[in-house]
Amino acid sequence: MPPLWLRARSFCYNGLTTMNKPPDKMLTVGEINSTFAEKGIHVQLPLPSTFLVRSLQILERKKIPEGVALLLSIKFVNDKGEEVSDLFHCEGKLESEEKKRAAAREIETPPLAAHLPLRSQEGFESDEAAWAYLREAFTHLLHDKAYAEAERADVELYFQKEGRGFFMELAERCNDEALSKANKLVGLREKNGVDHDYGLVMPAFQETLGVPLLVQERWVQRNQEYLTINRIGVFAVDNWNPNLIYAFSVHPGQKDLKRYFMMTGSKWELVRSRYVLHRPRKKVPGTDSPV
Repeated sequence: MPPLWLRARSFCYNGLTTMNKPPDKMLTVGEINSTFAEKGIHVQLPLPSTFLVRSLQILERKKIPEGVALLLSIKFVNDKGEEVSDLFHCEGKLESEEKKRAAAREIETPPLAAHLPLRSQEGFESDEAAWAYLREAFTHLLHDKAYAEAERADVELYFQKEGRGFFMELAERCNDEALSKANKLVGLREKNGVDHDYGLVMPAFQETLGVPLLVQERWVQRNQEYLTINRIGVFAVDNWNPNLIYAFSVHPGQKDLKRYFMMTGSKWELVRSRYVLHRPRKKVPGTDSPV
């Protein structure tokens, strides 16, 4: 069964409803306890593990020594088949920020001949620093896969291997400028042909650069069909680990590189889920939705 954060993406600390499911989609208390634990929140709901939960709200969250206290509003089905609503106060241990960062770094990195050092922070001091980080990470990956860098005036980054080119533009944010760079890559593909690879490279998480995760994901979803039809890859460099780069659309044609992105792609949901758990929660202005 998919974990809770894939089935109810509004799971958070700020009192928003985590889920409201029809009977055939409800989670058990045991499954919810497991999901809390996977998120580093070692809280147990004071109900039998087999009870089905229709809805759950976190009404209040308070830090206590070495842990967290939660006030929960739970609507569940008891052993008599009756639907019951009640409030519960639960306490449990909460993983420290350093432990959570360490866990995020434990994501296995695909085999590389050498590894770039991990970063000590999620954000970037400037757009220039973010751009340089993207360039360094992707250059390191392509060098590892025996690509040779070459200068071209019509693209920000260009590599070649066995006659197959890789044209890349670097975008610090998912915005109109990024779309303009994607359009530029479409034009380069029309000019240079389909036997090369084309990609837009960006940070995996852009909130410190002013782009909420929700806005970033909507940008990718809105443009994914256009980019896929034109065979433009969207590649996201992990903010902490420059050795991890994720492909959000098409994969490059070169076999070693395609194999690398197939391996990192399987890790993305876990990386995203951990990020959503650990980041400070905000709301989209004028709504009750988390950013």
